[in-house]
Amino acid sequence: MRTDSFIQRFFREFPETFFLMIGEKARKAAGYKFKSIEVKEQSFRFDGVFLPKSRRAAFFFFEAQFQKKADFYTRFMAKIALHLQQYQTTNPWRAVVLFPRRSIDPGVHPHYWELFGSGRLQRVYLNELPKKYLERFPLNLFRIILEPKRNAVATAEKIVRQLPDNIRDQKAQETIVEMLINLLMSKLTDISRKEIEKMLEPLLSDIRKSRAYREFTREGKREGIREGRREGIREGSREGKIKKAREIAKTLLKKKMSLEFVAEVTGLSAAEVRALKKS
Repeated sequence: MRTDSFIQRFFREFPETFFLMIGEKARKAAGYKFKSIEVKEQSFRFDGVFLPKSRRAAFFFFEAQFQKKADFYTRFMAKIALHLQQYQTTNPWRAVVLFPRRSIDPGVHPHYWELFGSGRLQRVYLNELPKKYLERFPLNLFRIILEPKRNAVATAEKIVRQLPDNIRDQKAQETIVEMLINLLMSKLTDISRKEIEKMLEPLLSDIRKSRAYREFTREGKREGIREGRREGIREGSREGKIKKAREIAKTLLKKKMSLEFVAEVTGLSAAEVRALKKS
């Protein structure tokens, strides 16, 4: 299962989760910028580096290792040494490695015992994180990595079902759904994106309907207030709402929403919706 692109995007979108996993305060993320940095001389690339905005704060080299490799620590330390030599950074540094489980960790290399002992090199095992972390958005996406293939879709469905109640921001919802689909594609290599989207469609449809309804309600109220103030009479408010409802209905029809759904959301009659569709 290839997770490089998912891991990089995940921590770029949700840097606070990195600090939660290593026992730091989530708010510490505000002082960092996450980047994927290449060490040019050997074409080594870090999965990510959390660069501090302060000249005194430590920066973090980050690697996610999901396959067991005996020479992992030797290569990781080589990249760090080359980076320090190449960029001449004066900030203190720390290194964090993310493993799905302890069995993937090749074990402490004798050359780096002191780094482990001092806490400069820290290991995080996904399946050993506190349960409350993996039940919380967006860290619960990592459960897809830990689950057996046969349970991956059911876990994804549960995450999507809980999404509207836990993440209110529309852009964040769309980001999580897109990352979830890509993660399932990586996990279930014999299933296409189209098939995955079809499996999740009933739940994704509910999210879209809920969002459309909230937007209509919010805009309808605003329009009603504006119309009422302009006209000063109840009729003006009613006409404003109807006009806005028709505009929203046209937009939803262009997006191929069903006549029944458009009528339910806007409050227009089925006949009015059909007439708008024809026009």
